Amino acid sequence: MAGHLRNVLIITKTIEGMAEHLAYVRPSWRREFLPLRTWGDKEDRTYKDLDRLLVLLRDDFGYRGFIGLYMDGDPDLVRYRALSESEEADDKP
Repeated sequence: MAGHLRNVLIITKTIEGMAEHLAYVRPSWRREFLPLRTWGDKEDRTYKDLDRLLVLLRDDFGYRGFIGLYMDGDPDLVRYRALSESEEADDKP
């Protein structure tokens, strides 16, 4: 069985007055969220066009679930860290 995306969230930062969007994905084979990276894992892959990023996630990656969209520094982002940590604790004997 192939892997799939369990969760996706997008964090938007304002850099030099322009919005840049970075997707964090939670694949089925990992516990934590991972940022999308450029080819060769050189840097985070950001998008200035949110629609292009959504097309990538929906059409290319086949993700149909909820996509959270947050501004960088949003206090609600803490729950995603807690989600990953709570599942790690559940896996320990």
